[in-house]
Amino acid sequence: MSHTPSPFRNLTQLRQRLEDHNARVSSVHAAKLACKKGCAGCCQTERTVNDLEFEALRQAFEALDPAVQSRLIHQETEACPLLIDEACALYGERPLICRSHGLPLVMDGRLDVCPLNFEGVSLETLPDTDLLSVDTLTAILTVSNMLFCEETGGTAERRRPVSALWEKPSE
Repeated sequence: MSHTPSPFRNLTQLRQRLEDHNARVSSVHAAKLACKKGCAGCCQTERTVNDLEFEALRQAFEALDPAVQSRLIHQETEACPLLIDEACALYGERPLICRSHGLPLVMDGRLDVCPLNFEGVSLETLPDTDLLSVDTLTAILTVSNMLFCEETGGTAERRRPVSALWEKPSE
């Protein structure tokens, strides 16, 4: 009997690796991290996502209680439209960019971290294993999205705002 893998298999594996990294870094540096439920400083602008993450979010949105869906659709906010009371309504399906917030990051050779985290710590002193390469993460997500789009007929170059989850597709 053959098994047809889920079109989300690469995203699921990538999320798991990122969650494992998060858990390890969080356990080692717990005292230096301010991130917790209710801290939405990183969520003050709407993000765009590729077809792979958009479809995962769309399925999760459609599974929400209709009252929660309605609240998301009708709220007026400059922040991420998935926030309700400073918490993500689709936390389990949040995009990879959201999953990386707060961690010590390397982007284009630069070190970066949320200003609330690692206060008074020189990031240069952190071991390389504690740093997350945004360039590598983006490359893997890009390839995963390309494979997803080949499998589902999506558009690999397209990016959509999260708020498009509740917009009717144009004919």
